[in-house]
This record gives sequence, structure tokens and C-alpha cells, in this order.
Amino acid sequence: MPDRRTIHCTALLLAASLWAGSAAAQVTRCSDPVTGKITYTDGDCAAGQARKEVAPRQSPEDIQRERDQAQEAMRLKQERRALEAAQAVPAPVEKPRQDADRQHPPDPAQSAECAQARQALKAAQARDPSLYDTNTRIYNAQRNEELACLTPEENARLQRDREQRPVYQNPGFIPPVVVLPPPRPHPPHNIQPKPRPEMVQCNVFRCFDRQGNAYPR
Repeated sequence: MPDRRTIHCTALLLAASLWAGSAAAQVTRCSDPVTGKITYTDGDCAAGQARKEVAPRQSPEDIQRERDQAQEAMRLKQERRALEAAQAVPAPVEKPRQDADRQHPPDPAQSAECAQARQALKAAQARDPSLYDTNTRIYNAQRNEELACLTPEENARLQRDREQRPVYQNPGFIPPVVVLPPPRPHPPHNIQPKPRPEMVQCNVFRCFDRQGNAYPR
């Protein structure tokens, strides 16, 4: 909203543009009562027209004063335009903020992805350890938690520490080895009993065959 000083300057400019050409001339408004036409002149009105003085004849002092006021108004207007142009230049506010963001990137440990990865790791650790895929789920959930909650530099440092640390690392799921018992022997089918050899001599306790083998009597 323009202030009073600006309105005053504008009024002075309008007055200077209207009266600069007329100098000390008198401005008269002439009204025709028949047609209603209105004209302005620095002389006399025609016969039958109503005459009204709009701008009285000015003295040389008045003219000089108005010219000085018009020049002052022009100077103030130029100063106001220069001030508005200077205020219209955007201040470099976003660039320092972007530089600060680059210097201090967001902490991945405070992100929503990190919170979800930690919940998934807790759920995997709460599973029954006797299930065949529990170790695999824990290993994958722990890896996802590291990727979501650590910066790239922290993740690389963690991997280097693991490579240098002579500690057994869980490789994940190892299939169990099932040892089957040996098959039970079954008696043969349809086997004829071996015939008793022919005995050639017997005593009180045993008998003997032709090859000299002894058998209980």
C-alpha cells in the first residue's frame, strides 16, 4: 500500500504535467447549455456558453514553486524505484542452508527405514531357534539393519573390522546331516533246509559222517 509521501509525489507530478505547458495562462471551462458540451480554453468562452474559472492565473513565484516541487517529486520517485529494485533482489538464504545440509547430512539411525529394520531384526531373533531357517532370517535381518542404520562410511568400517577379526561368523543356514540306521536283515524266502549228512558210526554221545565230522546224537 503506497504511503502518504508517495501519494504526495504523484499528485505533484500530475500537477506539473497539467500546468507546465500553460505557464501563467488562465484555464477556463466553457459549458454549452444546449448541447452540454464542455471545453477548456486559456481564452474567453463563446457567446452563450457558461464560463467557469478552473485554474486561476498564476504568478511567476507560483510557477517556480510548482516546478521545484515537480523536480523534487521526480527525484523522490527515482529514489523510491531504486529502493524497490534493491528490495526485489532475493536474499541468498537457501544456499547457506543447503551448504549446511551437505555438511550435516541426516542421521540414518533416526530414519523410518532404520526403525523398520530394527523391528524386523527383533522379530527374527524371537523365532524358534530349532526351525531350519531361523539362522538365515537373523543373518539377513541383521544385514538389512546395518544398511539402513549406518552411514556408508560406518558400514565400510564395520566390514573392514569383520575381515580383520578372527572370529567365527555365522554363515547362515547349514542343512542338518541325517544319519539313517542300517537296514535290518530279513530271513531269505523259500530256502530248503540242508539235509542231515549220512552217519557211518555213532557212540553214546555223538555220530560221525563220512568226512569225519561229529554231530551230537
